[in-house]
Amino acid sequence: MPTTPAAILAEIHSKIEGIAAKRDAAEARIRSLEAELADTKAELADTQAELHKARLDAEFLTLSHRLADTPEALLTARHLIASLIRKVDSAINLVKNDPADG
Repeated sequence: MPTTPAAILAEIHSKIEGIAAKRDAAEARIRSLEAELADTKAELADTQAELHKARLDAEFLTLSHRLADTPEALLTARHLIASLIRKVDSAINLVKNDPADG
């Protein structure tokens, strides 16, 4: 055990340097973990976007199989739906432009 003031100061200085080194290592680890967290958040956002797209694709495929069992029947159903949409749009335009509303 050091007894002189110089020896005590040297021991304190050594402990301070040890603590400072541990602090520096902890700060480096924190920076590393923060970077890893940012990367993980970006990866999560990408995965969530892929999941959303996959769910939409699955929903579309489910709906398309309900409409038709074969590609030809699906094409016919799409043409029919497009025709119906055009007719509804035409009817809406007729109602909007009805002079009786004026």
